[in-house]
Amino acid sequence: MPSATRGFRGSVEFALAALAVSAIPERAKRDGWAAEYASPAAHVASGWFEALASATLFVVGLLRYVAGFNRGAGWTYVVHRPTLTYGDFFGVGALGYLSYLLTPVAWLTMYCFAEGIVRALDAALSRRMLGIGLVALPWRLVGAASRGRERARLARRLGPERPDEVIAWEGSPVALTVLASRRKPWSTSQVIEYRGEFYFLQRVTAARQGGHGAFRYDFAHLEPREVIRGTPIRYPDEAVSPAGFGAGRGDGPAPGPS
Repeated sequence: MPSATRGFRGSVEFALAALAVSAIPERAKRDGWAAEYASPAAHVASGWFEALASATLFVVGLLRYVAGFNRGAGWTYVVHRPTLTYGDFFGVGALGYLSYLLTPVAWLTMYCFAEGIVRALDAALSRRMLGIGLVALPWRLVGAASRGRERARLARRLGPERPDEVIAWEGSPVALTVLASRRKPWSTSQVIEYRGEFYFLQRVTAARQGGHGAFRYDFAHLEPREVIRGTPIRYPDEAVSPAGFGAGRGDGPAPGPS
């Protein structure tokens, strides 16, 4: 195959893929394979195509609806009139056109027409890459269902909510371990104050606690001369399980995550 033909075919395939990618939500196009095909130019073309296609479907649907209306309710009205005028025929036609605007098909096509224009102008002016609503909504529903199943699976693995267990280690890079049955709002390098000393978060891993899953937060000791970055959190003593704290003291290095 000549190189010019291969180049043209590749350009066409890339353009079609870019048009397909323009339909998915903007967030899904920031990373991964879709980011290779995402471009404002493709979204401008996609927006105008959506507007043109929806306008065409609106006109075709309108003509078909009015034709059916005239053969049905409109014809019934005409044949029962004792006399007919041009106003009667005009009124039947106008009623058919206006009643079409109350149908879901008309609403959908008008929405897509406006959305296509907005998407095209937005991509041209702000370089954003908005997706098509009819695709984004099912996409988000599927994503929400998937996240719901993941949360349910995690809840079953974690089991009932339990008090935290705090384990202090000696002679280990890990100075303090917190086992929690629920995720803590702690970011990387979070500093906590516990019993008058400061610790910073090193890592978060999965662990076991009382036969159930748990989140394991490993902290290193913050030296007195080190700078505290961010806002430290005071970890309350009353939230600690005494058995967990006593069992871990002096037992050597922290066990590995499960």
